Amino acid sequence: MSSMDRSEEMNRKCGTVLGNCLSKCTRPVQRHVSKIPTIQAVDIMRDPRLNKGTGFPLEERQILGIHGLLPPTLGNQELQAQRVMRQLSSKDSDLHKYLDLMALLQRNERLFYRLLVDNLVNLMPIVYTPTVGKACQKYGEIFTSPKGLFISIKDKGHVDQLVGNWPEPNIKVVVMTDGERILGLGDLGCQGMGIPVGKLALCTACAGIDPAACLPIQIDELLDDPFYVGIREKRVRGEEYYELIDETIQALRDRFGKNTLIQFEDFGNHNAFYFLEKYRSKICTFNDDIQGTAAVAVAGIIASLRLSEKERLADNTFVFLGAGEAAIGISDLLVLAMMEEDLTENEARERISLIDSKGLVVKDRSVGGLTATKLRYARETGYIDNLLDVVKTVKPSVLIGVAAVPGSFNEDVCRTMASNNERPVILALSNPTSKSECTAEQAYTWTEGKCVFASGSPFSPVTLQDGREFIPGQGNNCYIFPGVALGTIVCGAQRVSEGIFLEAAKSLASQVTDEQLSKGCIYPPLTDIREVSVKIAAKVAEHAYKTGLATVVPEPKDKIRMISEGLYSPEYVSFVPKTFAW
Repeated sequence: MSSMDRSEEMNRKCGTVLGNCLSKCTRPVQRHVSKIPTIQAVDIMRDPRLNKGTGFPLEERQILGIHGLLPPTLGNQELQAQRVMRQLSSKDSDLHKYLDLMALLQRNERLFYRLLVDNLVNLMPIVYTPTVGKACQKYGEIFTSPKGLFISIKDKGHVDQLVGNWPEPNIKVVVMTDGERILGLGDLGCQGMGIPVGKLALCTACAGIDPAACLPIQIDELLDDPFYVGIREKRVRGEEYYELIDETIQALRDRFGKNTLIQFEDFGNHNAFYFLEKYRSKICTFNDDIQGTAAVAVAGIIASLRLSEKERLADNTFVFLGAGEAAIGISDLLVLAMMEEDLTENEARERISLIDSKGLVVKDRSVGGLTATKLRYARETGYIDNLLDVVKTVKPSVLIGVAAVPGSFNEDVCRTMASNNERPVILALSNPTSKSECTAEQAYTWTEGKCVFASGSPFSPVTLQDGREFIPGQGNNCYIFPGVALGTIVCGAQRVSEGIFLEAAKSLASQVTDEQLSKGCIYPPLTDIREVSVKIAAKVAEHAYKTGLATVVPEPKDKIRMISEGLYSPEYVSFVPKTFAW
């Protein structure tokens, strides 16, 4: 073989190897391509992490060997995004928009995130609640290609093999569900995969976490729909189920490291509390339904203090309509916050009352229904079976709805809150809008503009007859979980303590401006979500270092700068080799 032949053979082999590397590369911005991948070049167009569609410039098309495989128009990402938004506007339902966006994610990841980052307020209800709930219900019918890792009870004993099959080696955050309680829609089993996919999409859009570092997992134990994509068996419970979760967590930690963040999502009430108590002191984990919701609600309440005559959380009394995951989570975080204000744990709990489906949670209640978590907040007072009488008796300054009972904050309840308080706080946090305890307009009208209102679902601004305008805040969990995830990742937190969520809540509350508060809004605008998440992440990391939970050393001095410089950007990166003068 001549030297020229050997040179050509070497170039051919290098091209093949680099083509394979580039087609699998998850962070091309960090790669310095020294050879031009010609053999496998068409695979770039098939890889959603690398594909640019018509966004490939002419030079790249020619060098990569894909010239002629695309229409001749030379588009840019901005034009591509405009085209997709126009296509979405022509769809006749949010579910069809969701399907289009998921198809885009499967073919051009960076364009998907460009769209989501630039249009978050409009697209968040499509990629997550409420539309994702409809998508989960119809998951079997609309299924086209798998997203995430599916683990079933039949895989017990072999989960490490499944985890080993995941193609990305550097996973930092996992969102895991068993589909038992999907957005209040019930047990959807394997079809709940849309939830972790949507949550992780928001981690990238809201907090700049690299999608290559995210892993959605569905634990399947179900059933019966002919299009159901899981196993058709009744849900497994008890020891066998718990062993499967243990095995999954161990497999994730073995492959991706002990500091991998594992977020539990939409588990049933019993299992949600069980897993949180079991794992919170052992691994890096949290439950967004319990702790994320709590931090968002507490942040809103802290911000509302600037509008009332009450200077401390401890100066308030709280009534919850609902006594499930969200109510207990918010209550626990409020107790921690009030203990920082020098109350004892019992004194803090005495300021909180819960109402479940049977009425006020009191000790020795004859109608029963008391769980261990509810008993922590059971009152010594007499039993009351309805919300209005509880509000009249307890005289709360803060009323929080997390029971998904629409219309439960009726005119009598709201007017009573207004008569007992100069600035009552009314949080109608149930989702979706159809489950909200009251609308923003009802709350402002019935309290004659006195209340501080926020909701779980978005409501439009309200103008009262006297001309006053109010902008209702939306207590969306996306204010918290992306920033908490980012903060734990950057500092290598070993665990996610309750103190971390309290710091996240304080950070979120501090970012509400006086101008926003003057309109009654107790949350910053979602358009600022990346900046909000970075500041929360910095506070999370600071607390982790202060409490000995962080493992990344040395501790960075300027955490905001360090975090900001490492955020994922959806901008296209160049595959053309860098050149320099010699």
